[in-house]
Amino acid sequence: MINITIMAQTPQQVLEASKAQCIFCKIIEGEIPSFKIYEDSKVYAFLDINPVNAGHTLVIPKEHYIVLPQMPDDLATHLMKVVKYLSGAIFEMTGAHGINVFQNNGAAAGQEVPHVHFHIIPRFQDDKAIGEWKRNQIDPEKLKQMAEAMGKNLKPISSRVNLGSTTPKVTKKKKVATKRKKTIKVTKRKKL
Repeated sequence: MINITIMAQTPQQVLEASKAQCIFCKIIEGEIPSFKIYEDSKVYAFLDINPVNAGHTLVIPKEHYIVLPQMPDDLATHLMKVVKYLSGAIFEMTGAHGINVFQNNGAAAGQEVPHVHFHIIPRFQDDKAIGEWKRNQIDPEKLKQMAEAMGKNLKPISSRVNLGSTTPKVTKKKKVATKRKKTIKVTKRKKL
């Protein structure tokens, strides 16, 4: 028999732990150097140290959020305005033939740093810097059913009070509440 202890954490505690280890938060605080190209009161942009192409820029909110749906609408709007502005500037300054703007939410989507960030990547003809997407064929009837099911659950933005998640933001370190412990007993099955 194996005993496993799991620490139950609130969303606030998860966010606090994530922020404490966040390389981007450390960059914003000046604990880790970066090659800054833009900064305002809400957003910080810097060159990626492992760029896809020269000029590859990361744009991040100064407040710590793990994924885009957690961000308040006003901050997400401001962040997108900065991404748009920088995309045009980077396009011109690098002489790129195109620009990719990527934003990944969660490890399964390729997010490597658990802090919302956008990649602005200058692209050049035939650079083959990013592979082609794997596309799948799908039955049009399945697409129709999926669109209907999704459409029933989506409301116009103007009718929603808040598009952000209920997950709280973290701006300053706070005292963490006592964690509850749960013990789970796991028994090993014998091979047949």
